[in-house]
Amino acid sequence: MNQTEQKFPLISVITISLNTARFIEQTIQSVLSQTYPQIEYILIDGGSTDGTVDIIRKYESHLAYWHSKPDRGLAHAFNLGFEHSHGDWIIYLNAEDFFLDSSVVEKMVPHIIAHPEANLVFGETFFMTGEKNPKPAPLRKIFGRPWRWNVFRLKDTLPHQSSFTNRKYFDKVGKFDEFYRIACDYEFFLRGGQQLRPVFVPLAISGMRLGGASGRDYFQTLSESRIAQQNTNALPPILAWINLFWLLFYRHMGKIVFKVLGPFASKIKWQGRCSGKRLSNLIY
Repeated sequence: MNQTEQKFPLISVITISLNTARFIEQTIQSVLSQTYPQIEYILIDGGSTDGTVDIIRKYESHLAYWHSKPDRGLAHAFNLGFEHSHGDWIIYLNAEDFFLDSSVVEKMVPHIIAHPEANLVFGETFFMTGEKNPKPAPLRKIFGRPWRWNVFRLKDTLPHQSSFTNRKYFDKVGKFDEFYRIACDYEFFLRGGQQLRPVFVPLAISGMRLGGASGRDYFQTLSESRIAQQNTNALPPILAWINLFWLLFYRHMGKIVFKVLGPFASKIKWQGRCSGKRLSNLIY
């Protein structure tokens, strides 16, 4: 082991893909362009038939591991990626997501080193528009803020696209539960309870396009979240149900607000919301 390997932790970046030919090259390039030297990149494709595999093969010499074959869904693919990883810290950057500039991992590593007791160290994810060359989605909340258990047990506040998870946490709580089709990452972190010990770093780490599985099937996401809240004892059943209906109502009202304010989005300065100015110095 050389001096660099002794000083800096190995970071495993894992990308999950299925028929994402339109976006996956941007994801791959955002990882391979990172200036931090100690990265292994693992790509788990679920058997794409749209040209995704051809794009992956262009970069296979830079990948620590990849395969393309059917799996049992998101949680199973997450677990397959973990099984082929060797990193001290793991981050999942799915095929419609991307790092916002080439130095984000390098910027996060000092915080990771400074907090060896943390189960995860996380930054901010910006919601982006859904086209091939995305822009910050107007007025959308920035995903990622200081962690509080009393908020987290009500809703997911940890963006996995910007979360570096200590390998020891997997050893402690196990792998992702395949019962959950969408909310498997939320349930995975709920298992840590109030002893989760996340560390928030106010850095813009990743972009996430709107229109992913959690956005397309929001009711399914919330339904799975309710089950996770109950199964991990984060909430008693009655409060979990009340919380589900409150979040559905909140989302419905949010859609109305976005529709009303949408034409004026470029002129509105709303703290904690996405803006092009905040990302003006980033490359994506």
